[in-house]
Amino acid sequence: MTTATGPMKVIFVGGAPRSGTSVTHALLCTAPSCNEYHQEISFVRPLFESYAVGMEHWEGHTSGFFQVPEHLKLHVRKLVQQSMHYVWRVLKQPKVMCVKDPLLTKNFVAVKAVLEWPSQFVTVLRHPHDVIRSQQEVYARAGVVMDEVEVYRLAEEYMLSYAHVDDPDMAGSVFHFRYEDLGHDWLTDQLRAFTGMGGIDPAKIWNQGSYVPTEQQKADPFYSPKYHGAIDTTRRLDPLSPEFQAIVNNFCAPLMERCGYNPDGTVESW
Repeated sequence: MTTATGPMKVIFVGGAPRSGTSVTHALLCTAPSCNEYHQEISFVRPLFESYAVGMEHWEGHTSGFFQVPEHLKLHVRKLVQQSMHYVWRVLKQPKVMCVKDPLLTKNFVAVKAVLEWPSQFVTVLRHPHDVIRSQQEVYARAGVVMDEVEVYRLAEEYMLSYAHVDDPDMAGSVFHFRYEDLGHDWLTDQLRAFTGMGGIDPAKIWNQGSYVPTEQQKADPFYSPKYHGAIDTTRRLDPLSPEFQAIVNNFCAPLMERCGYNPDGTVESW
């Protein structure tokens, strides 16, 4: 069943850009109670971000427009719920609405605070070497050369993407896992248990082939040849260069150690 104003629950898929959010989203969308796979809700992102920015600048700016922070939250909530309700209707009013936008991940705390609909957050991690190497490919396809300054920025973005995992305000609402473990039955079972969607089926990923990308989508620098096929977590690209590895290892060490991501690019078996 659904409610009069929206789905029973919204599942937000997140992670650093190029970490495996698309395949994770596609996997969750195989559940019968969920919507079909669709593109990112990037047009909604600025609404959620507006709350985070408003709170960050409360004393200097925002307090001149709202008496208390709760009034800002209510204001943004109205805008967000209107947009999310529109998305829900476009997606044919599923019982469980599953959406994603990697760039929204760093504001998942704000998403939970503002939306007020029952929500869960599925977050995928991936070895930062592979994440940044994949982004390097995107840059190259767009005719841009990645330098050390950009690697520093991307490493910082990587760490910010996972700050919400340990945030007390997110307790009980976040499930995080490693991209490298996708395809294992035990992980699929854990996803079913967390989301309550027992129908998640890796064999039906990408809507059983019904989603056909256009030539324009294939030409997008962000497109991956792994899209729309069976789950495949094998490495497709050559390793990140040693100088870039050193930057990433230094910046991302705490999360790498926690996740079994070794400095040489290998991944420990769990």
